[in-house]
Amino acid sequence: MVGGGSSGCAVAGRLSEDPACRVLLLDAGRPDNHPYTRVPAGQMPAFTRPDMNWLYNAEPDPTLGGQVHLWPAGKVLGGGSSINGMMFVRGHRLDYDRWAREGATGWDYASVLPVFRRMENFEGGPDAFRGAGGPQSVSFVRVRHPANEALIASAVEAGIPFNPDTNGELAEGVSPVQASQRAGLRHSTAQAYIRPARGRSNLRVVHHCLAERLLLEADRAVGVECVVGGVRREFRAPRIVLCTGALATPLLLMRSGIGLPEELATHGIDVRHALPGVGANLQEHAVARFGISLRCSTLTSALNPLVSLGYGMDFLFRRRGPLTTSIAHVHALVRTRSDLAQPNVQLLFAPSDHRLTERGAVPCREPTVSIGVGLCHTRSRGHVRLRSADPAAPPLIEHRLLDHPDDIRDLTEGSRLARQIVNTGPFARLLDTELAPGPGVQTDADWETYLRANTGLMYHPCGTARMGQDDLAVVDPGLRVRGMRGLWVADASVIPSISAGNINATCIMIGERAADFLRADIRGEHTA
Repeated sequence: MVGGGSSGCAVAGRLSEDPACRVLLLDAGRPDNHPYTRVPAGQMPAFTRPDMNWLYNAEPDPTLGGQVHLWPAGKVLGGGSSINGMMFVRGHRLDYDRWAREGATGWDYASVLPVFRRMENFEGGPDAFRGAGGPQSVSFVRVRHPANEALIASAVEAGIPFNPDTNGELAEGVSPVQASQRAGLRHSTAQAYIRPARGRSNLRVVHHCLAERLLLEADRAVGVECVVGGVRREFRAPRIVLCTGALATPLLLMRSGIGLPEELATHGIDVRHALPGVGANLQEHAVARFGISLRCSTLTSALNPLVSLGYGMDFLFRRRGPLTTSIAHVHALVRTRSDLAQPNVQLLFAPSDHRLTERGAVPCREPTVSIGVGLCHTRSRGHVRLRSADPAAPPLIEHRLLDHPDDIRDLTEGSRLARQIVNTGPFARLLDTELAPGPGVQTDADWETYLRANTGLMYHPCGTARMGQDDLAVVDPGLRVRGMRGLWVADASVIPSISAGNINATCIMIGERAADFLRADIRGEHTA
């Protein structure tokens, strides 16, 4: 296996449960042994560290005035799940039914629900939609702040139904956030799947191992050529699984001669297998910032030496408080128009604020907060290409985040809804000033100008080796690379269409299903 991210750890952990399987996990990152990968609040400093994040930059985006955005990718065992905001959101049932309609047969909601249930250990206990006893712990955020309760109450007053479990029967409404945490600590897939497997003799993990290319014999993948500690090595196996993520997986395929022939020829790479969809279909969730100041203190504005000591003591002795924070405390999946079949906008809120500077993420000392207004489903598409044939070269990422007018419309409607909520009920009594965009922004044209200057990424890249059965599909519904033997892909790159909300839970589910498919292949059974 190549890549120990959110999906890869799930694949390796599940396969190693079978003593008949021998699993070699090759990962380019560091071990997940730093406090930032365990203490939830470490997400902010971890995000800016080059030893934990690949910190890729995209090409200038003409739909955002030429802005150059950071595209992160976890550089540590557990991948994104070791440095992300920890939000656990499965998405909407119609997302998976759409996957099936688009050619990913067997990935409809009825088929994936049992996988979601078996993989999780939900703090709220099991029911027909939730699981208990699985490897991945899921907990409610363990931080209390009056602004959280006020926002939920005001959202309900504004017409958004309260949903006690956003991952339950209905993925819609305003909810307390659920996080990939266990007893107040981050619970990455490295912790959930690999740590319990460390004592198994059939699992070996190699860190700091950069995969340069696949070893191919005719139409079969037989191994991987890597650099480990400056030494080039070959690892051979009867089955190769790529789990290096939506940005790196297509590069590894292309460097191995699998991809669009014209793209490969540009870099002098011989075509071993033509697959024109490799690197195409790049998707991301766009998110705009609705910024306000409050009349009460926030978790970050209240900071002083005594308060910081209190935060630390609360964490050490109770595993509660601000050091257990996820990226958001409250979120809502909402339909901004009554004719929509499912939510089109996600709202996210936390009673804190940070600014990214050259020194990293710095807490704001003013009582400012933001509501993130994110798209659930984006129409805009991009692609990932080789910058050069050099395995150490970063990807060439070209994406037009707001290329489609409907995306602007949905963000505008979501931002107007955020404005309505903060000026309603209990939250209105906490509101001091609307900072961004400010009350002067009213018309559709005003909003478009603001959004094109103030919209960024939710850091959910996916789709670059998508599942399907058409000529541009890269893997079949069994996650096998089409036209190749012995080669699978299991990570966010196989997602046909981006799901609503944060996608890490979906990536774990993909890893679980990949393990099923591989076990069936080992037994000589047919898979989807």
